[in-house]
Amino acid sequence: MKYNLNHIEKLFKKLRRDEGGSVAVYMASFAVIALGLGAIVIDTGRASVLKTQLQNRADAGAMAGAAQLDGRDGARDRATQMAINAISQSSSLSATKGELTVQSVTFYQEISPAYVLADDDENAKFIHVNMAPQTINNLFTPISTASAVSTSTTMGAEAVAQPDPYMCHAPPLMICDIGENDASVDLSSNDVIGRQIVLKPPQGGDAWAPGNYGLLALPDGSIGANSLEAALAAVQPEDCYGLELGTAPGVKTNKVQSGINARFEYETSWGNPAPNVINYPQDGDVLSGVAQRMGSGTWDLASYWSEKHDTPLPDELLDATRYQVYLYELGEVFARNGELTLYPIEGSLPAGYEEVTPPAADIPTSESHADDPAYDGVPTGTVASNGAKRRLVQVAILQCIADEVRGSHNYPSNGRYLEMFVTQAVPDAPAGAIYGEIVRPLSMTVTPDFHANVRLVK
Repeated sequence: MKYNLNHIEKLFKKLRRDEGGSVAVYMASFAVIALGLGAIVIDTGRASVLKTQLQNRADAGAMAGAAQLDGRDGARDRATQMAINAISQSSSLSATKGELTVQSVTFYQEISPAYVLADDDENAKFIHVNMAPQTINNLFTPISTASAVSTSTTMGAEAVAQPDPYMCHAPPLMICDIGENDASVDLSSNDVIGRQIVLKPPQGGDAWAPGNYGLLALPDGSIGANSLEAALAAVQPEDCYGLELGTAPGVKTNKVQSGINARFEYETSWGNPAPNVINYPQDGDVLSGVAQRMGSGTWDLASYWSEKHDTPLPDELLDATRYQVYLYELGEVFARNGELTLYPIEGSLPAGYEEVTPPAADIPTSESHADDPAYDGVPTGTVASNGAKRRLVQVAILQCIADEVRGSHNYPSNGRYLEMFVTQAVPDAPAGAIYGEIVRPLSMTVTPDFHANVRLVK
């Protein structure tokens, strides 16, 4: 090898010293070849940069749009606007030297094994962003090569993305979408805030779906009663749920009671109660049995307050929800706009909200029934680390009719959850029901435990 390199080096030195005319011909040929190769490299590099710029813009638009595909009304419109306006990117390499624009946005239900167009906001699972083609003028290639070579190159870019959100620290609870049976109920609307839902029916009550009584499998697939009890009792359940949720069939009354009642320090071996464990009345139509699934939100606040407190009902609590009364009794500052609650308050108040500042904590107590949350709200054990939020739970909403939910299988949630306030301890069997008041619908943008993860699939 060393001999060959030395030989080549000597040959070039000889050619350089040679003053014959034939050498000029060789050197001219080398120069033309070098110029041609250099021109191709420069133009190819410029085209590669423009292609990268286009692809980056397509990827950014697809991912921004995918984050809006939450199955709610207007999801596709929001996703389209986000895809178009995600970023503003221009290129000086294109012939127009302008902004790189989105040509089209398309939504699909499925992309494998074939692309199936989405026909509504609920089944839009994928977003396809196609960029407007851009032309780049070749600066050197036509000059240095044959005249048949194109003087420009046109290219585009596309990207497909899907939402892949996950909910962390949620207990294994689910309900069926009541709106499937009653078109007047929209669980994603603020109109349902303050209404009570029987999350888990009592023994002998109707199942949400065949074999399903409001329980989910854990994120790792566990459906054992002991595992579910531990997750229901946890201050912050471990792991996170994705879009696909597994159902846990069966009633499991005693284990469910023990897990939920950890919040109330009642009929349970678990600790970490809420700072206020008092029971609140049920909606009137739930109490009477008229409403089997969902109440109207009307409850007897006046009677509750007169029984549990020595002072008149504060004006700030007129028509308040149970959750708002709970915060007031704790002495927590919050803001309300009718049934809507803002807690904790961070920054300036949104329009329509008024701050509520209790003079002091005023949790109901009873010396004669000190350990019964029906009378006494002061816990004796160490309060949970999440404080007032201990009685909040995140409940998944499944399309039980559309997806034919039954038994132990996986079903899509479309990222739909409700945040609910557990209004009372789970009573002894055979009652064993879980009652919750809707605090707010949850989406990927309104709770820190809901991570709006998205991923590119093409």
